[in-house]
Amino acid sequence: MAVPIEPPKKSTGCGSIGVGVLLLALVLVVLLMMMGILPNPLEAKPNATNLPAGITNQPGVTTEVPPASSATPTSTQTQTLEPTATHTPKPTLTYTPTPTEKPMPFVIRGTPSGNPNIMLFPQYSCEEYLFIGGEILDLREAPVFGLTVRLGGTYGGSLVDLVSESGDVTVYGESGFGFAIENQRIRENGITIQLFDANGKALSALTYLSITGNCDSNLLIVNYKQVREIQP
Repeated sequence: MAVPIEPPKKSTGCGSIGVGVLLLALVLVVLLMMMGILPNPLEAKPNATNLPAGITNQPGVTTEVPPASSATPTSTQTQTLEPTATHTPKPTLTYTPTPTEKPMPFVIRGTPSGNPNIMLFPQYSCEEYLFIGGEILDLREAPVFGLTVRLGGTYGGSLVDLVSESGDVTVYGESGFGFAIENQRIRENGITIQLFDANGKALSALTYLSITGNCDSNLLIVNYKQVREIQP
């Protein structure tokens, strides 16, 4: 007996529509994941191990982390301020003038000059003596007699102490006085001369004489001149 063969059934369009919808949904999901709206299950989630240095794993927060110093911390040195010098003003020195010597009635006229002894004592050679002398005049240029002239100090390391009275050695003038000491022919500044009255009162200042020691200057002339009245 023959089996009847059924003709094939025609497919409906519902299956095709379902497949199309599924593909459309899949494409939409892919687009949303590409746009970042939906998370991508294949993308690795950020973790602490793959973050750039200095960025924390807290979303939206970045924190600058100061780089670690490899140098060993050293102790802080405390600066000690040295005391500055304080300027102390020096005391002002007060100048006290020394009392002026009492003006003397007689002074030496000019500068005692050295001359060759042959001017007054040609009979002696210059090697023999050192001559010192002069005359004494008053306010009117008249000779003054009876005053004492003292020669002192040192000459060549030896003490000198000689006196002469005005009027005794007239070769220097009417009121002349004079001294003669052995000539050592040396330069000397230690001989002094001073005028006194008959009572020993000083009438002139003590003066140091300059001796050159030259043979043509072994006659030293010292003249006294009165310049003011003698006070009692």
